[in-house]
Amino acid sequence: MLAKVASVLLTLAACNGPPARLIVGFGDTVLVNNSRPVQLSVQVFDAAGHLLPDTGVRFVLKSGMSIPVSRIGVVTCPRAGDAMLRASLGRLERTVPLRCRPVHDLLGGGPVNLVMGDPPYDLWFEAVDAAGRQVRPFNAAVSVDDTTIVAREGWRIRARAPGTTSVDVYAGEERAHWYVRVFEPAATFDSIRVGQHLAVPVRLAAGEQRSWQIPPSRKEFSVEILPGSDTLRVPRLAVLGANCLSRTPWDMPRIRWGYTCLAWRGAAVIAYHPRNVDPAREWNGTVAVLRGDRP
Repeated sequence: MLAKVASVLLTLAACNGPPARLIVGFGDTVLVNNSRPVQLSVQVFDAAGHLLPDTGVRFVLKSGMSIPVSRIGVVTCPRAGDAMLRASLGRLERTVPLRCRPVHDLLGGGPVNLVMGDPPYDLWFEAVDAAGRQVRPFNAAVSVDDTTIVAREGWRIRARAPGTTSVDVYAGEERAHWYVRVFEPAATFDSIRVGQHLAVPVRLAAGEQRSWQIPPSRKEFSVEILPGSDTLRVPRLAVLGANCLSRTPWDMPRIRWGYTCLAWRGAAVIAYHPRNVDPAREWNGTVAVLRGDRP
């Protein structure tokens, strides 16, 4: 049996020719967005396109900015700049441009609330250097923790099912994080179940209000108002018959837009449009309620 295995390995080795081509990185240019040392990717092929072991490939800094480059291709980019690298394996050589663009922070992320049927949500993010300037170019990758709840469509996400998940974008060593909740359209909250996410749209004229019963629970409710098309004219929110902590947006500290509550019997959620505030316009939004599954 061992003789047969050795024979197969020798046959496979005989099919591969000597190294004929080196590929460094993922194209004709090596882009490094890391500020800490990073190992460059290299692939070795023979003339027929067979992948060969990359052991023995050596690197040297040929010209451009002075940066640390080890013989095995570990590069450190302490600042932005350009250089030329030479990769060699025996007599085979390849010279490639290196673009050092270290990312020191990735702006973006935060809470996202989606309702089933909403258009895709754009993941806005921006890579910046130590001085806060834009970094160009940079490579980024997106990761969705639970793809049954949201689907990735390029740099956008689309709601697939009610629930909660995380979405992360990575560039260099930095990360932007989104906490995503998806709600199911509904007409009422009176029979909401543990762990369920429900959303009811509302449109109110001045002086109007709507109310919905919520069942008593020893588990927390999250109640908030999601803006409609006009983010400056969103119905006000109140919760009666419950022990609540309020949440307010940082730029409008006097406007309560969300609550975390323990509901008693007879509790109700109320959305209203004050009669004396912007009386000529309707206000619209979506009341979103999440019944928690933690005690």
